[in-house]
Amino acid sequence: MKIKKYEVYDMKEALALIKKELGPDAVILSTRKINKPSGYGIFSKPMIEVTAAVDYDAKKEYRAPVNNRFSEIEKEKSIDNTDKIAEIINSLGLNKFESLVNDVLDIKKQIMEMKSVISENVVADVEPHLKEIYQTLTKNGVDEMIVYKFLKKVENRVPANTGKMQTKNIIVQLLSELIPVEKDYFSSIRQKVLALVGPTGVGKTTTIAKIAANLALKLQKKVCLISVDTFRIGAVEQLKTYSEIIDVPLYVASNPADLEEIIAEVKHYDYILLDSMGRSQFDTEQITDLKKFMDVSPLISVALVMSMSSNHIELYDIYDRYSKLMPNFVIFTKLDETRYFGPLVNIPLIKKIPIMLLSTGQNVPDDMEIPDGKKIAKMVLNEIPIQWRD
Repeated sequence: MKIKKYEVYDMKEALALIKKELGPDAVILSTRKINKPSGYGIFSKPMIEVTAAVDYDAKKEYRAPVNNRFSEIEKEKSIDNTDKIAEIINSLGLNKFESLVNDVLDIKKQIMEMKSVISENVVADVEPHLKEIYQTLTKNGVDEMIVYKFLKKVENRVPANTGKMQTKNIIVQLLSELIPVEKDYFSSIRQKVLALVGPTGVGKTTTIAKIAANLALKLQKKVCLISVDTFRIGAVEQLKTYSEIIDVPLYVASNPADLEEIIAEVKHYDYILLDSMGRSQFDTEQITDLKKFMDVSPLISVALVMSMSSNHIELYDIYDRYSKLMPNFVIFTKLDETRYFGPLVNIPLIKKIPIMLLSTGQNVPDDMEIPDGKKIAKMVLNEIPIQWRD
């Protein structure tokens, strides 16, 4: 951790210096008023001493971003935010600000202490011969209460005298039975219209290309693609390239009416796959607009695509904000970019939604799997070597 003190005349100046020298992840540890002598030492001018720190263990050393065409815009936004924060601090007064900072730190400390006590109590209530299972699952990111309830429910099925290997086999089987997965979507003979939705950058276009390639090339199904991503030229061009390689048609719908007409026109295809523009989960207006596309036909099934490289808490937030689209399935991508597979258990169980597909890399069409509950259970129990692990 790097700690540095700043002597400034106001908080606006302090925040600007801290952000410049320590980066956006720095935190203010303390502030106090000081009197700084003038050049002749006769008069003193009130100043503020601000102590700030940044944790270099949790974050790599900050470096100013490389110059690009967006840097000036980002700089202006940062200055605006700094001004606003400084105004708030100055309006509250230094003492009030210090009090608020201390209150926040106290609350954070209390929450961490409460969480620790709760975790200790939960672990203490787990049968001794199942504690290792508890530790393995929670370290892999499976929600503590899911693990606790699961182990309490199955403890009678795993007596204390059960061998270690047999215990794990039983746990794998029982856990796999709880994880909702969708195995039959691509084997059914009825026509399917599948829309992939989700935040920007989760891999929707690559995933839809994998699905199309597997259906058209391996299963010999009649497939067509529809893009409703008219804002990102690159995304449409990428999908167009895939459609030419796979030899399937691509349509572009600029509004819900277009989409309705296109679906009616291509109704003789076995599978109609919709690629949508990535929307931030915080942009409720754009998600509402996307819902208008999803509502044009009762044939449309919605798959919410989420990246396993996202923060686990963020995944819940993404699901909640996209829930207005009423997703039927969830697709997890970028499994090759994580070592913690807990969300494969948490999201399906807590949100009661089946996993449709798992994406394990960028290769089209190979890096994709139909989910298997037993394999997922083994993954969170560290029972199988995952091929994309080091």
